[in-house]
Parts: sequence; C-alpha cells; structure tokens
Amino acid sequence: MNSEIYLTKLSVNDDEALERAALAHSESVLGCEFTNGAKKDLIEYIEDMNNYYGSDVFAIDASGEELSFGLMTVYSNDDGEITIEDLFVREAARKRGIGRAAIKALASEYPDAHAVKLYSLKSAEGFYQRIGFDQISPADNKCLSLWRKELD
Repeated sequence: MNSEIYLTKLSVNDDEALERAALAHSESVLGCEFTNGAKKDLIEYIEDMNNYYGSDVFAIDASGEELSFGLMTVYSNDDGEITIEDLFVREAARKRGIGRAAIKALASEYPDAHAVKLYSLKSAEGFYQRIGFDQISPADNKCLSLWRKELD
C-alpha cells in the first residue's frame, strides 16, 4: 500500500466526507454499487450509531483518493479498550493492507486506548490472526468469535 491510510470521523454536516464514503456504505450494507439514496442512508447510519450507541463512524481514506476505501465503526467506553463494531473495506480495495492500516490508525484517534477488541465472523478470523489479534473465545452456533490486540 503506497498511500498513507487515515481515518476521517464522519459527521452528518460534512458533505465532502459523506460523498466520499457513501459508496463504501452502500457496498457494505447492500453489497452493490452506489444507489440514489446512499448518502441519506449513510447519514441515518451515522446518526443511529452516534446517538443510540455512542459509537464513532470513520471513513477509511487515503490522500489523493477520490473515494473512501471503507468504513469502520468504533465504540470507546473510556476504560482504555476500544471495540471495533464494524470494519468494511470495499471489494475493489481489498488485499492491499488497508484494513490493517485502518486498525493501526485507531491509535491516533483514541490516544488513551491500550487495546482493541472485536467480534468476528468465521470467514474473517484468518485475517485478524495474521495481523496480530489473539482469539479470546471461539465462535459457536450462537456467538461470533472474540479477538483482542494490544495497540502500539
């Protein structure tokens, strides 16, 4: 990955960032390209995550790129541990180290955090293991697997 990855905390009032991130949200939710209501759908998602869950929504961006590479939703309860609730990298941008770089960028967004945890689908467990997460509990028929990593 040549471009430096950074996170843009999304706000419903930042039209430029919303325009860049709308495609990633559309693809993550619908599994398809941009739709007419994508920006509106993203705004509703940000409002829900901010207001009801107290979570931050970030676009995964790189300088010089017109569109965001993906989205990440993160919850922090001020205990030094943050939880990635959702991490999505657009299909066209996968296998380029973007997810790994986005997780690393969390340290600058949450400077007091010492660890990150997340729940994973079985299909993504290999990715999290490769980038240094430790499995805390395996998936079963009722629960996703739980992973944790110390931040640098």
